[in-house]
Amino acid sequence: MAGKLKPDEPGTRGARRIARRRVKSALKALGAGGPNGRSVHAARKELKKARATLRLVRDALGTSSYKKENAALRDAARPLGEVRDAEILLDSLKSLVGHSAARAAKLPVAQFQRSLTRSLGESRARVLKKAGAVKRARKTLKAVRARSEHWHVGRHGWSILGSGLRRTYSLARRAFAQARARRSDESLHEWRKQIQYFMHQLQLFEPLEAGPFTQLSDRAHPLADLLGDDHDLAVLRKRALEAHDVFPDATTRRALLARIDRHRKALQNKALRLGEPLYKETPAAFTARLGRYWHAWRNS
Repeated sequence: MAGKLKPDEPGTRGARRIARRRVKSALKALGAGGPNGRSVHAARKELKKARATLRLVRDALGTSSYKKENAALRDAARPLGEVRDAEILLDSLKSLVGHSAARAAKLPVAQFQRSLTRSLGESRARVLKKAGAVKRARKTLKAVRARSEHWHVGRHGWSILGSGLRRTYSLARRAFAQARARRSDESLHEWRKQIQYFMHQLQLFEPLEAGPFTQLSDRAHPLADLLGDDHDLAVLRKRALEAHDVFPDATTRRALLARIDRHRKALQNKALRLGEPLYKETPAAFTARLGRYWHAWRNS
């Protein structure tokens, strides 16, 4: 129950406890025997969950305090993403080529792959070996951890948590509509961010063992994975467009870009199909329905 809400504590206190634990876990990951790619990735995941939890108590914490702590968590995580992003580019290329049809699999992209491998090594050297970014991140997180003990969130329940969940659902619903209307990299990326927040927030409510929460989580998780894969390919495409000197000819680069575009279209089509039933309810109806399960759990 360490990362979940408990029936015997005020909801806002529980959310604060969970957010503090996420920050502590990120600090532990960054300090365990020196940072590496795996520990940095673990820290970033914990910070994403911490920010999602923080969003649940925004109304209790107050706008000023919320913005301060959210910015601190965001800024601590940002430099850590460089290594992960470099790893993802390489993995995305290998996966794309490996799962392509025979003709596409024979694309001469070895030089492009070597370029991405060099970039990964450079990123690891900047972030992990010199460890300056990690030290700054740890310093920021220690400050957040110290302040979090005194976050004034009151002793509220669904009135605050429900409002936070409704805000996230509303933003994700709006981002879905925008992505459906126009599949730009920006709209898809925004939808991805919002569905990740939504997914992490739903996980806090797992102790309710209520069907709707489980169903929503089961739908949100694969949707976040699809949008994550699409985002990775979008970044890979951008890098391929910029890398004029690592392809043997223009035909090879065009063939790779075409393969990326086809795969992205398939991912987006599937994501939009999964998103359709997730956002049928209005934010008000959504919050009211889940609130009934919350109150039943608290009163049981």
